Amino acid sequence: MEPLSVLKEKGYRLTPQRLEVVKIVLEKLDKREHPTFNDILAEVKARMPSISASTVYNILKLLEDNGVVVSFEHNGRTYYDRIEPHINVICLNDGKVIDIQSEEVLKAFENEGIKPVAIVVKGYCGGKA
Repeated sequence: MEPLSVLKEKGYRLTPQRLEVVKIVLEKLDKREHPTFNDILAEVKARMPSISASTVYNILKLLEDNGVVVSFEHNGRTYYDRIEPHINVICLNDGKVIDIQSEEVLKAFENEGIKPVAIVVKGYCGGKA
């Protein structure tokens, strides 16, 4: 379901700040990026200089609480991602987040009665530890 429809359906006002944060988050997720809070904040502030960090944080929390995005932590950073079953591999060499689709792994979770939204795995990429 469309993120803005989800919020509107649940009675949330679509303020200019909410619209801008949703737009930025969706742009990044459409590019398969895994934006951090700071990435999103910097881009929102470039477009809306008077917006506060707490407003952006609260909007991201609202999006997460309403099933629009999912977040995960690594090295003190919060990353945001789309809600879609897949595996996020955090490369311990360079900190990049790589998406992997594995029907076999997802099926193993489902066989245990778990419907994964996102799975986070840490590992060394490029075979270098």
